[in-house]
Amino acid sequence: MNTIVEFDRVTKRFGDNVVIDDLSVPFYEGETHVVCGRSGAGKSTLIRCINFLETIEEGCIRFKGTVVDKKNVRSIRKRVAMVFQNFNLFPHLSVIDNLTLGPVRSLGIPRREAEDQAMHFLKQVGLEDKRQAHPYQLSGGQKQRVAIVRSLAMKPDLILFDEPTSALDPEMIGEVLEVMKKLSLDGRSMIVVTHEMGFAREAADRISFMSDGKLVETQAPKAFFSNPLHDSTRQFLSQIL
Repeated sequence: MNTIVEFDRVTKRFGDNVVIDDLSVPFYEGETHVVCGRSGAGKSTLIRCINFLETIEEGCIRFKGTVVDKKNVRSIRKRVAMVFQNFNLFPHLSVIDNLTLGPVRSLGIPRREAEDQAMHFLKQVGLEDKRQAHPYQLSGGQKQRVAIVRSLAMKPDLILFDEPTSALDPEMIGEVLEVMKKLSLDGRSMIVVTHEMGFAREAADRISFMSDGKLVETQAPKAFFSNPLHDSTRQFLSQIL
């Protein structure tokens, strides 16, 4: 398997608080890698560092062999998409304009081609009738599906998901997870920070448990749930399953 992202002895601090602690780990192409753990474990910070939304104090992060730093950030962000907790759609733009802005301005794709591509993805997530709607007219689940389509429209090599269902009402979570499962089955390279253990069990290729800035355990789903090796993992699973 080819490595898509590699953390090499990475440390990240906020003041005196060590959020990522001397972390070395590979993430592989074509895999859905779920990162779970308690709040404050460093999960969101980990994936934000990949997109240079956070900077690191020590170590090195490489994306497809290229060091993630200030010099390379623009080119890397064109290839690494991120789906946030709170959608981050432009409220004054229609759905179709939200979906074509990045491809047209950042990738230089012609507007008509970008629209055709956006409509293709909207049909896949069941939102082709929302083309001209504005974000305020959509439910939370619909907004997040649009946000996922926006990431796909950038033709990324990797998609990062930062707790994509945490801001949704319970009845809307399923529709977003179904879209993510389809992406996983398609062999998309994805790193997913989530507490949705049902999704992790069904869609992940590997699951890591993060505690105190370290990935203390990484296993395939079956082993992760049936035979967790670390005390922190066992305690976490006993509380949420």
